[in-house]
Amino acid sequence: MRRKDKEIKNDSEMYEIIRQALYCNIAMCKNNHPYIVPMNFGFYDETIYLHSAKEGLKIDILKDNPQVCIGIVQDVKIKNNPDIVCKTGTNYNSVTIFGKAEFLSDEKEKIKALKCIVEHYNQDIAQAKEKKINFDKDVLNKLTVLKIKIEKITGKQSV
Repeated sequence: MRRKDKEIKNDSEMYEIIRQALYCNIAMCKNNHPYIVPMNFGFYDETIYLHSAKEGLKIDILKDNPQVCIGIVQDVKIKNNPDIVCKTGTNYNSVTIFGKAEFLSDEKEKIKALKCIVEHYNQDIAQAKEKKINFDKDVLNKLTVLKIKIEKITGKQSV
């Protein structure tokens, strides 16, 4: 990282940014052509979970090249400086994650991953884990569920 003064070195701080994020951008590449898409996600135990339709450009690319880079930006605030436009800036926290997308096929693993995603967005469910979350088998069969184990993570804070 070029700006070491802005680097977040503490894993728990980076994981907290991930936990608070509403979405992530997942970047991938095929034949030297980059592709990026915003996605909902779940996070548990140094793993990002994603869900998708079974077909589409993203799935085609990941089948060929499972290497991904995930970007998350949180707490964005604009710092306006009407007197010196070049001094206008942005405060934010960001995390960049590198890993490899794995297609989950085991139904129990898929359900665990989907529960993680649901809990990320629904605090009532997250706080009442004893509640049983059911997934329709037809819906499960129509979904692709991806698991990305974090291989490398970096964080940056601009205040």
